[in-house]
Amino acid sequence: MRIIYFHSDTHPYDKAIYPGVGPAFASPLSWEIRPISQMGRGDCEIAVVDNRLEPGDVEVLKMQLALPASDRPTLFFRVSDSDMPETTNPCVRFIFDCGDHAGVHYATTYDPEGPFLAFVKMLKVSRVVHLPYPYDSSREVEIPLAIRRRRVFLSGSNSKTLYPVRYALRRRRSRFPWLRLLIFDLKHPGYPEHGKPPRHDITHARYVGLAAQFTHFFLCGTRYNVELMKYIECAYAGCVPVGLPAGSLDAAAGRYFRPYGGHGVDLLRDLCQPMRGLEERATGYRAAMRELRSPARIISDFTAEVRSIEGQ
Repeated sequence: MRIIYFHSDTHPYDKAIYPGVGPAFASPLSWEIRPISQMGRGDCEIAVVDNRLEPGDVEVLKMQLALPASDRPTLFFRVSDSDMPETTNPCVRFIFDCGDHAGVHYATTYDPEGPFLAFVKMLKVSRVVHLPYPYDSSREVEIPLAIRRRRVFLSGSNSKTLYPVRYALRRRRSRFPWLRLLIFDLKHPGYPEHGKPPRHDITHARYVGLAAQFTHFFLCGTRYNVELMKYIECAYAGCVPVGLPAGSLDAAAGRYFRPYGGHGVDLLRDLCQPMRGLEERATGYRAAMRELRSPARIISDFTAEVRSIEGQ
């Protein structure tokens, strides 16, 4: 089965604030990567299409979809946001307008939740397969936990609606000075790929490198409790995970979290744990994420799901 990952010809992927989009997403999977304009070459069985689409990409895809399903590769549009079906972006809207078109399916980075789950329930022909963020061991940072600062690394958007747990923690941090001593808060850098000036340049390797200066990494998976890339970046940084494990993480990774009830005292207790126990949790979490999200495992699972669709 020949799988090719197709990305936008013109989207500014170089300005993306994390490597979970475009060519950078597919690179750890060792799949061939091409621009969408080359989809018609006829040497591909499965086309996974990135969701950062521009108008020119949509026109190429429309021409492809006008062909009989037997004359083009089977398309899997990648979905990387639970709220994507509610988008007002016409290029992204096109992805969902293709639902139930012959030979069109969806590859979701997160377990279906929210609006995307509602969309999935309406599908009659198209199917949904899983394609989580792959673990790239080359991004791991090796800094002994014992020489790091005993603080919690906190980062990301501060939306009350989308990230209620993170928002509540920031509110408490602003009200209680003692919490500011425990938590290092990195503000969101903004969205340069949307033409907005960045607030800072601590992204990609710099982001993981900064997180690796601290013992703990705060994690929460939006209001839908999905597995954001931060769950992997915590492992890259070699930090102790604190907060809430994503619903998609099985006991092998979730066991390294300690109960978090939304109170600052929970973080204080965790920060005060003996170093040996913290080291075991950080090491164990990294090993678990390496295994759960290994490229080989993702490819194997993805291929099996695709074959099951082809056999229907």
